[in-house]
Amino acid sequence: MMLQKLSLSQFRVYFLFAGLMFSGQFSFGQQTSKQTIDLKNTKALKAELQINAGTFKLTTQDQPQIDAGFTYSRPNWKPVVNFNPGTGALSIKQPEEKNTNMQDKDRNEWNIRFPRTLSTDLKFRMGAGEGTVDLSGAKLNGLEIEAGAGEFKVNVANTSVSSLKVSAGVGSLTLNLAGNRTQNLVADISGGIGDLTLILPRKVGVRVKVSGLGGVESASLRKQGGYYVNDAYGKSAQSLDITVSAGLGSIKMELE
Repeated sequence: MMLQKLSLSQFRVYFLFAGLMFSGQFSFGQQTSKQTIDLKNTKALKAELQINAGTFKLTTQDQPQIDAGFTYSRPNWKPVVNFNPGTGALSIKQPEEKNTNMQDKDRNEWNIRFPRTLSTDLKFRMGAGEGTVDLSGAKLNGLEIEAGAGEFKVNVANTSVSSLKVSAGVGSLTLNLAGNRTQNLVADISGGIGDLTLILPRKVGVRVKVSGLGGVESASLRKQGGYYVNDAYGKSAQSLDITVSAGLGSIKMELE
């Protein structure tokens, strides 16, 4: 019989395989996928990106296309990509699940590049992990970010984004708004527990309203009424009007 021919080590392999399958923890190993979306005939991009947990990086490039690469250790983490050429609507989302519990050996990494010169509105949501959004110099109109727990760096320096909304949970957030502008910016930033660093332009007027329980470090700005302002405020053609609602943690503002 077949059972009589199996060695003890073979039995162990079979039982281990069966146990993993029944427990729902079987892993098929690291997987990768890539996708390129041609945007030569697209006039404007409306993008929505959502990753539950992992490492996320978004940058720009000169080519009129989107290049996306994904590395994940569980098949059900493979992102779903949808693009409508007629409307320019892009959706890249990790499938929803109740809990994305990453183990030490798990990987969930996204690396995406947007075209720098294409008019873009972006909504980005990340549950937990490390996120980098570097859209410096891009043709960015509006940006909404919802970040859960982790370390997040957002660079929109030298853009003319006019609407910015950021909601951060636990961890650290660095937001770079420095550089030249051709439009006014209205920004609403809310934080939970953690550290917020704002890098602001020196030559463009800045006004910041801060509320919360954390400490504020702003040696480069002065208090005027209930606001923090720089020397260019009220003198430059464009301005940044920023509202910060912070929880527990520190707020650091510096000029560049």
